[in-house]
Amino acid sequence: MLRHRCVTSQTLRSAWLMAVLLSACLEQPVDLKASIELLVTTHGEVQEQALRTLASHGRAALPSLEAVLHRTEPSARRSAVMAMRRLGFAETVPLLGHVAQFDSDRTVRREARTVLERWAAEKGPRGESAKNALFVAAASETAE
Repeated sequence: MLRHRCVTSQTLRSAWLMAVLLSACLEQPVDLKASIELLVTTHGEVQEQALRTLASHGRAALPSLEAVLHRTEPSARRSAVMAMRRLGFAETVPLLGHVAQFDSDRTVRREARTVLERWAAEKGPRGESAKNALFVAAASETAE
């Protein structure tokens, strides 16, 4: 009888864990399209509100911001760089490094480098990562 209860208890725990994991897998990423559009097409308070909305989603906003870097309008890409700077996540350093190296617009490249330079002055992982990204960007610039 005692053994039967332990097996049943373990089975229930396993079933509960599977249900929790399944519900986590079924969660859909949040749709930030409207906030992204406001970020890249407006200025002032409306743009600030869009940025606050993105910030409230934390790292979940990063894929949407990365997608903006593929747009053709330099102003949209500058807005994405500004948002990445304001959010301040270390995960954006490789993206900013790529922009600093390869963006077709000189102003956008300069904006990304400026962010990386500020972050490179910091101690810690973000600063070290920014230093490395700047080194790679500078090396590719001299190779051209």
